[in-house]
Amino acid sequence: MPRQLGIIGVVVAFIGVALNAVRLYGNESWYLSATAAVVEAIVITALVTAVLEQRRKRAIRKTLEIAFLNHHIRNAITQLSMAEYVVDPQKHERLVRDAIGRISEVLFRISNSADLTGLSLEVDLEGMQLTREGEAREQEEKKAG
Repeated sequence: MPRQLGIIGVVVAFIGVALNAVRLYGNESWYLSATAAVVEAIVITALVTAVLEQRRKRAIRKTLEIAFLNHHIRNAITQLSMAEYVVDPQKHERLVRDAIGRISEVLFRISNSADLTGLSLEVDLEGMQLTREGEAREQEEKKAG
């Protein structure tokens, strides 16, 4: 982000210098000077708006990531802690495997999700889709490898 602000600052400064050169060395008419000032204000407004929009999108993504991680990892850890009370060894193993798969898939999705739809909590509150997608991805990796 600081690099981006620096680039935008350089662009704004360059445009300001160019418009000042037009005002100073160009025709001395009032409308040319006023037009240059309006163009400068429009360009600066557009660039600042672009930066603010990128910051807003980044803040939304961070909020979605935190909510997604909090929900799924907390539920998986709860499932792991409650699995110790399951007497049936096969069911116990399945619960533990599902919880670990859910955590793994959540971390994979957070690190590899380019769009925000993959981080929605409305789609899969129980995490079953996450577990299935993780298992399917692992199966494909085994076939490819």
